[in-house]
Amino acid sequence: MRKVVLFALWALSVLTLTAQNARENLKRDLFKAGSNYYAYPQPSTFLTPAPKGKKPFYVSTYARHGSRYLIKQKEYDIPYLWLRKASEQGKLSELGQKVYEQVSALHDEARNRYGELTPLGAAQHRQIAQRMYDNFPEAFAGAAIVDAKSTVVIRCIISMENALVQLAKNNPRLVINADASEADMWYMNFQDTVLFKKRLSKETVDTYNAFCDKHAVHQQVMARLFNDSVYYRDSVDAYELNRMLFKLASSVQGTEQRHHFSLFDIYTHDELYNCWLMYNSYWYLCYGNSPFNGGTQPYIQRNLLRQIIKDADLAVATPRNGATLRFGHETIVLPLTCLLGLNGFDRQFFDLEELDVNGWLNFDVFPMAANIQFVFYRKNPKDKDVLLKILLNENEAYLPIPTDCAPYYHWSDFRDFYLKKLDAYQE
Repeated sequence: MRKVVLFALWALSVLTLTAQNARENLKRDLFKAGSNYYAYPQPSTFLTPAPKGKKPFYVSTYARHGSRYLIKQKEYDIPYLWLRKASEQGKLSELGQKVYEQVSALHDEARNRYGELTPLGAAQHRQIAQRMYDNFPEAFAGAAIVDAKSTVVIRCIISMENALVQLAKNNPRLVINADASEADMWYMNFQDTVLFKKRLSKETVDTYNAFCDKHAVHQQVMARLFNDSVYYRDSVDAYELNRMLFKLASSVQGTEQRHHFSLFDIYTHDELYNCWLMYNSYWYLCYGNSPFNGGTQPYIQRNLLRQIIKDADLAVATPRNGATLRFGHETIVLPLTCLLGLNGFDRQFFDLEELDVNGWLNFDVFPMAANIQFVFYRKNPKDKDVLLKILLNENEAYLPIPTDCAPYYHWSDFRDFYLKKLDAYQE
């Protein structure tokens, strides 16, 4: 009972600290409005010391690639061409002309680099790898074995290479194995066609559209960018142009243009907030424990969680120290977070307005270079009471499992809890 009470008190304290709504967050850092384009933030410097005698010996991760350019050429071309045409016809306001020039700069920087890692994205993974090495040096000591895998997407491969080069700089004796193969995509980037078909149910789509209608800001934005209301009403799709401009604005923070301007200047604080609300609800509906499509979407990462457990079992059973590093996408990190129930992200909401006020904030989970770190501790290879700690974006996180040593958990408890959860899921 004491174990349960201690866990409950600790989890409640963590939830109280983290469950701040988006308005409060955006006041401190408006770039969080970018959702999955949010550039990786500086993590907390505080890590709870391990119980006496326990030392880290194994680190297992799944990380998203670093900051990237927008994936499709049309995401740059369409808003650029709409604004260029309006500029040529003298239909842009002073602000609209400024925005056109900024969009042109983004359009030029991204040319033929669609979906690729930006220089900032590469730096993010070097910095994360360095902090991982500094935080858990015992896991990377001597001839530690580092197994690294990436999805077959180039931005993920380059993210992996940047992290591995940084680790090797610290310890040239590391035994590093790196791979990116279709053979591993069954868990590294599993595409569950059955669950995908259920994702956008009619109820989900209707719920989302009604929510977006309530929070739409495109008319106010268009009135600010154009000097002719008849022109933007008849010549552009106002809703779509705003959606694409907001996506571009969100992406600026990951590019070299961040040193020169912010497209978020287009929006008032309330408009930024409302644009973020729409994106946040979309990610919840598609990857969270949403009741509108059966609450099963997080299980698209069941293969990955089983593989994480399998790899950890092997590490625990041997005297080795080292790491298993995996590099992929936010569409993996978010549902894995929800499947684990990290920081309460497994909660279910029937009203999308409740997401924000209850701390279901997407930018807390999947900024560019987002990562989940499973750090394992023991006294020596004969120690059967292996502990682990979970870090979400390098910050200590809690699980829905009782513990007497928060934020550490007994590996046996973790293993039993999640294998039972996975076994109970009917495919």
